[in-house]
Amino acid sequence: MAENSAPERLSFAEADARLAQALSSSFEGSYGSVLLFDGDLVLEGGFLDAVTKIASLEDVDLVAITGDLTVSGPIALYGSLPGLHVGGTTRAETLEGGDCEIYIQDGAFTHLVYGDYNNGILEARTVETPWVINYDHDLRVDAPGARLVDNYGDDDDADFGSRSIVEAFVAEVVDPEGECIDVPEFLERLRAGLPVLRPGAGGAVARA
Repeated sequence: MAENSAPERLSFAEADARLAQALSSSFEGSYGSVLLFDGDLVLEGGFLDAVTKIASLEDVDLVAITGDLTVSGPIALYGSLPGLHVGGTTRAETLEGGDCEIYIQDGAFTHLVYGDYNNGILEARTVETPWVINYDHDLRVDAPGARLVDNYGDDDDADFGSRSIVEAFVAEVVDPEGECIDVPEFLERLRAGLPVLRPGAGGAVARA
């Protein structure tokens, strides 16, 4: 595994100055302490668990990486803190955002990008991933070639929405009452290499 540099614990203002105001130009919330990794960061396993093995996240509002971030497992940030900023390219199994703010540049995610509910922000430039799932989230992602699932039901541009999810996807990944994707089950099938779509289902069929 790559040798990671030791992080610094800085105030938001100090970290923002180091990053040429990249934080203040993106983040909308009020933040105190920032855990700053200068350079590339390579992590084994899930992002949060791996970071806590390097440094405590107690009282940390944001994790910032100036270089590339490579994670062998998921980046799954559902709590309001910490937020995440990556200055370079981000690579991981998944990118999942909930109540926090996430700002990255380009990225590649093996299984999916998911934005959960409407308290947080997940913003990226161009990412490679097969699936983008949005549940009423402020999801700002350009993912050419990905299939977009609207798990909330009001995005007419999505490949799959509430009117087509039950018919298009295998029963194991669907919540029939909510007419939406069960994201943990969906992800488990992707990890296992099992199909998630019924035979013949596709974006054009779903939109029709």
